[in-house]
Order: sequence, then structure tokens, then C-alpha cells
Amino acid sequence: MASKPETSFRLRIERALPRSIHREKMNNPFRGGTADCWYSGRSDDLWVEYKFLPQLPQRGIVDAKRIGLSMLQLQWLRGRYEEGRNVCVITGCPSGGVIMLDLEWEAGITAETFRERTVSVKELAAWIECKTSR
Repeated sequence: MASKPETSFRLRIERALPRSIHREKMNNPFRGGTADCWYSGRSDDLWVEYKFLPQLPQRGIVDAKRIGLSMLQLQWLRGRYEEGRNVCVITGCPSGGVIMLDLEWEAGITAETFRERTVSVKELAAWIECKTSR
């Protein structure tokens, strides 16, 4: 069975992470909205919701609706953010991905900003490592 593009993208990032970073894929059939993955390192932890766009956006706003965040996901992410947790949305595309912080996924960013902020899978993994293992 072929994996979804979002799953393949997440696994590419996780293969680039050092083994010292604990990673746990979340899957709770009794509660919707929980972020896809939890990462934990020496100094901190991080909750990441992964999304994937099949093409690099060329126009418009890249926001929760465009990347496919559900209402439950939005509520869960906002709730953890308001508690002071480290949460983000990493949106992948064929050339890499973009990290959205501080509820950026709600208001969105322009397609131009998305293109400018797109970094490689290795850079995304390095950011996760830095965030959890300062």
C-alpha cells in the first residue's frame, strides 16, 4: 500500500533527524485533532502538524483552509499554543517545506512568502533538532 504524500514527507524529515530526538506519531481514534507528531529532545519538546501541497503555491494566501487543517486540528493547535506549548504546522511541497509558527496557519501567509520561506527537508530536520535540543 502506497503511503500518502504527507506521510512520505514526514518520514523524509524524520530520517534526517538524529536518533537522540525522540519522535512519536500520534494516532488517537477516540480524540480528533491531535497534532501528527511529538518530538522530544534534551531541552524541550515540539508538537508538529504536517500537511502537504502537491505544488508550490503561486498566488493567494496559504492558510488553514488551503492546507487542509480541520476544525478539530485548529482547536487542538490553538489550545496547546495558548497553554504555552511549542506547536507548529510544517507544510511540505515538492521542493521542501515551510514552518508556520505562532498561529500563522490561521491568518495565513502569501504564496510569495511561502515560496521565500521554503527550505529543504534537511533544514526542516535541523530546525526540529535545534528546537528540542538547544
